[in-house]
Amino acid sequence: MTTTPDPTNSLINPPQHGALAVCYLRVSTREQAHKGGTDEGFSIPAQRDAVHRKAEQLGATIIEEFVDAGASAKSADRPDLMRMVKYVKQHKVAYCIVHKIDRLARNRADDVTIHLALQQAGVLLVSATENIDETPSGMLLHGIMSTIAEFYSRNLATEVAKGMTQKAINGGTNGKAPIGYRNIRLRDDQGRENRTIELDPDRAPLIEWAFKAYASGNWTVSQLHDELTSRGLTTLPTPKRPAKPLAVSSVHRLLTNPYYKGDVVYRGTRYKGNHPALVPAEVWYQVQAVLTAHKSAAEATQIHDHYLKGTIHCGQCGSRLIVSNAKNRHGKVYCYFVCAGRHSKRTTCTRQAILIEDVERLIEAPWV
Repeated sequence: MTTTPDPTNSLINPPQHGALAVCYLRVSTREQAHKGGTDEGFSIPAQRDAVHRKAEQLGATIIEEFVDAGASAKSADRPDLMRMVKYVKQHKVAYCIVHKIDRLARNRADDVTIHLALQQAGVLLVSATENIDETPSGMLLHGIMSTIAEFYSRNLATEVAKGMTQKAINGGTNGKAPIGYRNIRLRDDQGRENRTIELDPDRAPLIEWAFKAYASGNWTVSQLHDELTSRGLTTLPTPKRPAKPLAVSSVHRLLTNPYYKGDVVYRGTRYKGNHPALVPAEVWYQVQAVLTAHKSAAEATQIHDHYLKGTIHCGQCGSRLIVSNAKNRHGKVYCYFVCAGRHSKRTTCTRQAILIEDVERLIEAPWV
């Protein structure tokens, strides 16, 4: 007597013995990818062993491996995942083996998209640790596991944000401290790790000097940048990036950062920090006032236009001549060309302001 196999307990149209397979491996963070000082950490080799055991059970041979190290499954934009989808469309492959469904995707939309792409290529998705196949019960379990993975990812993000908010409220620093400080790890007498912040002995004095110098009103951000570079201020080196001088935009950004007066900012809210303040609050606020004044002066200069603007230069120092309007006590406005070098104190130029009408007359003289 012949019995009909129960389709809920076997693959629908399973590939024949000796089929070809690909496998996809992933870890979420770069720390996981290099844990233990190895190129692959601990997770990738463990996943590889599991998928190879599964391939043996299926009687399949893995012909290509795709690995995304330090890539989040919250986004389908992962280099090797995209390469795998393209590969299975171009090669006859029976199986795509993953360690767990959450290695493939952590939201339902991406899971459906990726699974559909595999189905259209005639590839069967197989989990090495979960009973996932194309049977009705297997598809049901696939949907449940994918939904659980999405819940885990969203809940984890919420819990992380909650923890970071509480850390900021308590005065802690989230992430890397700005230049002038160092992130350090200490252990108490019970062996518990405490991540905290200390002043960088090499860079903190330079940052402190920069704030005090700029607060005097005698420096522009560009001049300050040049001076800090000449004094040797550089970024902190990392294993992959050597130390390098700051950009002008970085100098401007640090001058506006309230972290240096002892505050931490998280999601737009400012809290009193536990780290040592590098500059007094009054100095920091003076710097903000100077920045605002310089910005207003720059904007005021920009609104004064003239057909010669940007084409003539100071005969003494070579700087551009900029337009400046002056009003006397009777309200009459006089328009001048002013040496930009003297105006910003970048040079020692002593050239006096010249009435625009005099400049026009001098320009026009040779042609009259």
